[in-house]
Amino acid sequence: MSEFDDKAAKWDEDPTKTERARIFAEIIRNNVDLSKVEMALEYGSGTGLLSFALAHDLHDITLMDESREMTKITNDKCERLDIRHFHPIKYDLIEDELPEHKFELIYTAMTMHHVDDTNAILKKFNEVLNPGGHIVLIDLVTEDGSFHNFEFDGHLGFNKEELETKLEANGFTSTSYEIAYTVTAERNGEMRDYPIFLLVAKKN
Repeated sequence: MSEFDDKAAKWDEDPTKTERARIFAEIIRNNVDLSKVEMALEYGSGTGLLSFALAHDLHDITLMDESREMTKITNDKCERLDIRHFHPIKYDLIEDELPEHKFELIYTAMTMHHVDDTNAILKKFNEVLNPGGHIVLIDLVTEDGSFHNFEFDGHLGFNKEELETKLEANGFTSTSYEIAYTVTAERNGEMRDYPIFLLVAKKN
């Protein structure tokens, strides 16, 4: 069982995750014309908190996650709430074949720092996005590793300029960037702030 399979059952018990998703959703509304989005993709969707916050704004959402248990919980929530325009699937966008259909919007929250090859996933995003479509990347600003208590092998957040350079190299132009949320947590007896950015980019 993967780390996120193990965490899935209790993931939604933290109310700050739901509040954070609500804030992210509002910023997305303010920066992307969602009325022009026919099909959207949430990558690394977990239990779908961000998509549920956008449920009334989008007509069709594919919720893609590599965790079987996260996907199962999302499916269960959709059935319980009778939400029929969500399509949760266990899927690895880098390793699996590309979806048959394309999207006008891709959004991903707190997932990119877990992806080993960010250039590879940005290339995949470009391939499954329609011309003029948008991606929304939500993740940690560069930090010293203490966010995960120095027990993490992924990226220690992202530098804005370096990320924008990668976006440009993969066919995107950044259109907005802001600090959307700050996680405050105790580390070694002191309170630390970890800013989370929300970046919107358009496919060239």
